Order: sequence, then structure tokens, then C-alpha cells
Amino acid sequence: MISRRTASVLAVVVLAVSAAACDDDTQESVEEEVESAVTDVVDAVDEVSEDAVELAARNFASMQGSQEFDDAGHPIDGDLTCEADATSDLTAVEISCTGTTVDGGDASLSGTTAEFPGVSFDELDGDFVGSVDGTEVFSTERLGG
Repeated sequence: MISRRTASVLAVVVLAVSAAACDDDTQESVEEEVESAVTDVVDAVDEVSEDAVELAARNFASMQGSQEFDDAGHPIDGDLTCEADATSDLTAVEISCTGTTVDGGDASLSGTTAEFPGVSFDELDGDFVGSVDGTEVFSTERLGG
């Protein structure tokens, strides 16, 4: 199966090659179609990049955030459930996680990082705060490490 991105790239190539053999009006129309197809490809790549950054941030925060709660004396029962929202230019990722401690407390982790998740395999720099039942139990500039 051909992906949308691959199909768009192929369309750009076909349109560009066929434009050379057309009259001026047709060539202008083909150029507009090529420009539109290129924009679609760039948008698709940007969306995939944003999705990948958010996925990495969610997974990393879930794993390392659980360790931070454990280190603070509030181990998590199961996994943290995390959401991540990357800025469109991928310069920052806001992270929000929730979970339950083994003692039944409501745990939450929130923070922002400007570091691309995965640059380091065991840490993520930013500003993060962990709370249990609304009381801050840790604050850190680095998850993991």
C-alpha cells in the first residue's frame, strides 16, 4: 500500500515532468498543482514529525515519571497515562500525566521540555512537577538520568 506522502511525492514528479510539454496556460495550471502537492507533502511530514515527538514524550514521561514518583516515596500502581502536545515548530512539548499510587492517591505529573525526546536515552530536561492528591511531592528539571 502506498502512503499518502509517497503518493503526493509521485504526483509532484509526474506533474513536474508533464509540465515541460504543455502550453503556457496549462503549464501555469500544472505549476499551481505542483505547488499545492508540495505543500501537502510538507504538511504531512510536519504532522508525522509532531506525532512522533509527542509519542516519544508520552512514553518517556510515563516511564521516567513513574521512577520519579517511586524515588519520592509514592510508587505508581501500574503505569502513568500521559498526553503530550508539541508546538507546531517542535520547539517545546507540554506533558501531562495521571495515575494512581499504590496507596490509592491521585498522582499527576506536568511539565514542559524544549528537548527533543529521545536525544538522551535515559533523561529528559525541562521543568516537571509531580503531585499526589494535589500536594507537590517532587519538582525536577530532569526526568530520568
